[in-house]
Amino acid sequence: MAGNRGVVYMGPGQVEVQSIDYPKLALGDRRCDHGVILKVVSTNICGSDQHMVRGRTTAPAGLVLGHEITGEVIEALSKGQRITVIE
Repeated sequence: MAGNRGVVYMGPGQVEVQSIDYPKLALGDRRCDHGVILKVVSTNICGSDQHMVRGRTTAPAGLVLGHEITGEVIEALSKGQRITVIE
């Protein structure tokens, strides 16, 4: 596996593909039993991501973009189940 990477907002007009940590099913010290970890099959950016990149919002540097995804469940629910995330 090539590792976990994401498109990271660095500031107006600047994004970078960076290595990012793999997620965990936890909220601080507590396990997140209602959460799901997905292997991303396809992703896209939406208008809110474009507004951030163009400097029209107060998005913090370091924010990982691309919340519209289709993925395969690798932890929780039924492994292999495919879902689409709509935020």
